[in-house]
Amino acid sequence: MIEIKYGLFSAFVLFVWMIIEYTLLMPSLHDLGQYIGIVSAIIPIMGIYFGIKERRDKVNFGYISFKDAFRTGIVITFIIGVMIVVFTYIYYEYINPDFVNILSTETEKTLIQNNASRDDINAALEIVRYQYSFSVQIIQQLLFVFVGGTIISIVLAFFLKKYQRRGLN
Repeated sequence: MIEIKYGLFSAFVLFVWMIIEYTLLMPSLHDLGQYIGIVSAIIPIMGIYFGIKERRDKVNFGYISFKDAFRTGIVITFIIGVMIVVFTYIYYEYINPDFVNILSTETEKTLIQNNASRDDINAALEIVRYQYSFSVQIIQQLLFVFVGGTIISIVLAFFLKKYQRRGLN
C-alpha cells in the first residue's frame, strides 16, 4: 500500500533527523533553530506529496479526486504520527535516556558563563526539563504532525487532483 510505504519512510527519515537534531545539533540549537524547523516540516511534506502523486500516476492512471488525494495524505499523516510516538519512546528510553539531564547541564553551564542569577538559572532549567520531557515532546510532535499533515494534505490534494474528462460518446 502506497500510504504505508510513504508513511513509514517519512517517519523513519524524521526519526533519523530527530537523532541528528538531539545529539549533534542541540548544542548550537539557538543558532540553528529556524532551520531545524524547516527540515522537520519538509520531510512530511515530501512524503505526502510523493504518496499522493504515486497514487494518482501509478494506481489511478494519472487521475485522482480531491477526496482520494486528501485521504491518501491523511493516512500517511496518521502513520507518521503513530511511528513518531514509537520512535520518540525508543529514543528517550534506549538511545539517549539522559537527554534531558544533559540538556539541563548544558543550559546551566551556558547561563553561568553569561552571569545569570541563580533564580534565572533555576527558572530556565525548569523550562528545559518541562519542554524536553517525554510527554511534552510526544504532544508537540503529534500536534505538529497531525495539524501540519492535515493542512499539507488539503493543499497538496487541491494541487494534485486531476479529474478524468468525460467524453461525449
